[in-house]
Amino acid sequence: MSHKKVFVSDLEIGMFVNELDRSWLDTPFPFQGFNIESEEDIVKLSKYCEFVYVDADKSIDEDFAATRAGSLGRSSKAPAKPVYEGPTRTYKKSVTLQEEIQEAQTAHTQLTGTYHSIYQDILNNKKLDMAQIKEAMSPMVDSVVRNPDAFILLTNLKKSDSYAYNHAMSCSVLAVALGRHIGLPRLMLRDLALGAMLFDVGRAQLPQSLLSAERKLDTEEMQTIQQHVEIGIVAVAKTPNASKDVLDMVATHHERFDGTGYPRGLKGEEIPLFGRIAGIVDCYDAITSHRPYADTLSSYEAAKALYEWRDREFQGALVEQFIQVVGIYTMGTIVELTDGRVGVVSTLHREARMRPVVTILLNRDKEFMDDFEEVDLRREKTGLDGKELKIKRSLPNGSYDIDPAEYFL
Repeated sequence: MSHKKVFVSDLEIGMFVNELDRSWLDTPFPFQGFNIESEEDIVKLSKYCEFVYVDADKSIDEDFAATRAGSLGRSSKAPAKPVYEGPTRTYKKSVTLQEEIQEAQTAHTQLTGTYHSIYQDILNNKKLDMAQIKEAMSPMVDSVVRNPDAFILLTNLKKSDSYAYNHAMSCSVLAVALGRHIGLPRLMLRDLALGAMLFDVGRAQLPQSLLSAERKLDTEEMQTIQQHVEIGIVAVAKTPNASKDVLDMVATHHERFDGTGYPRGLKGEEIPLFGRIAGIVDCYDAITSHRPYADTLSSYEAAKALYEWRDREFQGALVEQFIQVVGIYTMGTIVELTDGRVGVVSTLHREARMRPVVTILLNRDKEFMDDFEEVDLRREKTGLDGKELKIKRSLPNGSYDIDPAEYFL
């Protein structure tokens, strides 16, 4: 192995930090590791870690590489494969969140009507109108390509009474945002949107009593629920112009990376890329949504859970990419800062996941402020109490009568 435990006090410029003594999620550092480029990097690490693991093979410090790589030996770990090996493109945000939010709202309204049409067609055993679905999907995909934050925020704020509808919408947006992040071509993003919108359509034909049960289902009932995969495959397969990627998402969104999923028990890269993406977005949205049979996790708790399940339930590299997309504290999350002020997460920093921009709505006495202010936690490090400023906790929607939609929309 070329990895060596090094105390932070012994780090030198040029060393490559490959692993921490704690979860990456609890720090602002990139999951993929990084080179120590300055003394400031070492000071920053000392605030979070006592020791780290350094990769001699990736280090650019010649003394370190020469004197220690020999004793450590070559790494037996093969270089990580990219999650997608085909042609990719780089997307950049072309508009601001404020500029995109109106376009996102218009596309959101159009998709709402389309989803209800899909649901009714499945109930009545009709063929899906793929042309209509694609037409409704295109504005959403265009919006996410321009700036994914707007549609992600919108789906977080516009929680519907219908779990099925809201879940389909959220999964579609999250899948496209993840696909955009890893550089998938535009046509593949459209199929991601379609597949995520459709992978749960088979649930429309299941007994409502099971879908809304407020108890743990028994083995026979779970087997009934699992039939929604096969029902969905049949419905989508008979739809003209449904691509293989879309069918893959419907067929494999409940497969798991370690082979414990259903219906076929596929594992690893036996699960197609679109199925691996579907599993992550399906799980994340489910555990962060209100369901009658399970507690709702905050975005922070959900990100930690996904990170703990990496390379078991889900492909680790994809999990890390997904967390970089949605952040630790998602857009629209109500949070309390360590100095007592309360606000809403309004901007994410991909390179500083734990330190977003927070729009402050309540002062330290929990009173609404006359003029809201933005606090960029990446830059503002000291609170009104003179102590380190950071997020203390995330709060449930509705806390202190705060409706984030009023601020953003």
